[in-house]
Amino acid sequence: MPIISEVINDRKLWVIISSRKDGGSDELEVIRPIIEKLNEQWFEKGDFVWTGRFDDKKTSMAIFESTEDKAKNYFEEYSKICADSLDTKLYQWDALPLFTILERIQGKI
Repeated sequence: MPIISEVINDRKLWVIISSRKDGGSDELEVIRPIIEKLNEQWFEKGDFVWTGRFDDKKTSMAIFESTEDKAKNYFEEYSKICADSLDTKLYQWDALPLFTILERIQGKI
């Protein structure tokens, strides 16, 4: 059991902020299905991803919970897909532990 507790305690909330590059809008329709598939694969592994756009229609955000290594791997794959169309940044987000609590209450961890 110590290994499981360690893994649970290593999970943190992460945020990816993506902003459309100038001239990158045509490419977005091409990469959208690829990103959706990546998110589905992530979700199937037991991790969650919430994504949404801001009102400016240029910026979006993805929120997910994972270990640091998994977050960096996901971000690396995500950024490669989006490199020509989006500027992307990964942040650890300690401001919303509520998502972690809700995830545990739902019994997914």
